[in-house]
Amino acid sequence: MSNLNDKATKAASRYLEHRGYTVLETAWKCPAGTCDVIAEDGDAIVFVDVSARRDADKGFPSERCSAGARERREMIALAWFAEHEDAVDMAVRFDNIAMLVMGDSRAMIRHHLNALGGDIEQLQPRAAAVIPTGADLQTLPEAA
Repeated sequence: MSNLNDKATKAASRYLEHRGYTVLETAWKCPAGTCDVIAEDGDAIVFVDVSARRDADKGFPSERCSAGARERREMIALAWFAEHEDAVDMAVRFDNIAMLVMGDSRAMIRHHLNALGGDIEQLQPRAAAVIPTGADLQTLPEAA
């Protein structure tokens, strides 16, 4: 991990603690990858991805999450819960913290809560799926 990433992870941990989170792990590693910060926020375990950039001209680091990155983050969460069997009845949340470093001791922070969450309409199919049964199966081409 680069010096900038180390400092960003430490700063993100302090930021979260200042807002009442309990930081449980930093730079937690498993075969699926690394989670920058794992924290507890009330009844939720929060897996935080931290990104940082020094160049203010380019703005904040991108917070987009591809399907592959989403799957990796979910696999990391599963591995963490497998090792922490005492963490039960906890909600799971994935946050992003993006930092724009302004100097040696200053940074702007953007905290995106529930970064992998989406509008409920995006997560559910538009129309209910109809499962064919009985006589309906005879009309399907595959059944002929």
